[in-house]
Amino acid sequence: MKVAVYGAGNQKLYVDQLNLPEKYGGEAPYGGSRMAIEFAEAGHDVVLAEPAREMLDDAHWKVVEDAGVTVIESDAEAASEAEVAVLFTPFGKKTFDIAKDITQHLPEGAVIANTCTVSPVVLYYVLERELRRDRQDLGIASMHPAAVPGTPQHGHYVIGGHSSSELDIATDEQISRCVELAESCGKTAYVVPADVSSAVADMGSLVTAVTLSGVLDYYYVGTQIIKAPVEMVEKQILMTLQTIASLVETSGVNGMLKAMNPELLVRSARSMHLLEEQEELDAAINTLSDLDDEVIQWINKGEIRHTDLVAAQALANELKNLMGGKAAEGTIRRCMRKMFE
Repeated sequence: MKVAVYGAGNQKLYVDQLNLPEKYGGEAPYGGSRMAIEFAEAGHDVVLAEPAREMLDDAHWKVVEDAGVTVIESDAEAASEAEVAVLFTPFGKKTFDIAKDITQHLPEGAVIANTCTVSPVVLYYVLERELRRDRQDLGIASMHPAAVPGTPQHGHYVIGGHSSSELDIATDEQISRCVELAESCGKTAYVVPADVSSAVADMGSLVTAVTLSGVLDYYYVGTQIIKAPVEMVEKQILMTLQTIASLVETSGVNGMLKAMNPELLVRSARSMHLLEEQEELDAAINTLSDLDDEVIQWINKGEIRHTDLVAAQALANELKNLMGGKAAEGTIRRCMRKMFE
């Protein structure tokens, strides 16, 4: 398979700042360069596009090239034969610019796969004009490593499949191609809805894991101990998650915390300690009860801005009823793009 990887990975970040060799193991080069090495060692024809030579030192570049990876500066040249183009590139606009550029040069039926840079659905919306008008053959998926490539923790890839909204941004064959590429390197491939991939694979998975643990704790207490109706429990979960998400969107994390009031939240949450063992709740209460003065001052400086606390799916359905399907879909897509632009 012909593969192009965009971005070698910032080794100063991985080695000097994060100290990955000591904390997690493995050896440099990490990141996109390590992905390229592993793809090449699996027998694929791999090109690594990286215009910033300083990302790796000479010894690391030698490791890359000795693995059989072709290193070039030109994004367009790297795309010219790529069946899979993997974006290990900076978060936000830079990735969008690279993606827009390579759509003109990729061969028929190629698939662009994001890593930790952006949701594949958002990437599709950013490229929608090009994909609908000129390159309907291209697909958008993900090859999210869900850990830093080169560390022992990187034993899997998260592949973005069909989205939960039934938006087809890649064909079954293109998704399977990403799975095949991952598995050829000895990695486990997890196919999840494209619009879910970032939540379970990105750095925010820390938030996802802690949140899901709390959701399961409350769901069990609510339905099995309190014996509340499932619908009521799920609506309370929805209300809580939507409140937090909306406040973060409008007011930032410290504004959200100021509105929620950690001291008050601890008092309320203690009343939900109804089982002998509720480790997730105990951990949360301990964390929120032990905020240092610097964090408290940061919270107090937060600003609670205007926030419409409305369930997103309910709002989307109302938009479709009021505006019609096409107009509502356009509005929803613009909103998704603005989250990352």
